[in-house]
Amino acid sequence: AHGKDSRGGTVDAQMKKLHAMMPVFSIASAELESALDKGDTSAAKAQADKILAAVPDLKKSKPHKNIKQRKKFVELATNLEKTVTSTVDFINKDDLSGAKTAFKKVEATCAACHAKFRD
Repeated sequence: AHGKDSRGGTVDAQMKKLHAMMPVFSIASAELESALDKGDTSAAKAQADKILAAVPDLKKSKPHKNIKQRKKFVELATNLEKTVTSTVDFINKDDLSGAKTAFKKVEATCAACHAKFRD
């Protein structure tokens, strides 16, 4: 961390962006889940928009480990985008139950990516 990777090398600019993005995803995901629990659709959409706005940079990033499997990393980022969009689609239909179910897929996508690509 702090300019060095786990092998002592320097962290490139895109990796720094990735490090800055992760708290955005984490906080927005927690707030999105909370908003869904409260039935606050406008807050849920706002948090989903934060996640969706960060996905293009995520797709450009390199993972911490399994770097040669970057294609899978991008697939997971694309799946994140699709599952968040699906969550919003359910919100727009006033289907909070469907949105909560869709959001569980968002969480599963995050967990799968972290398990495979994070140190």
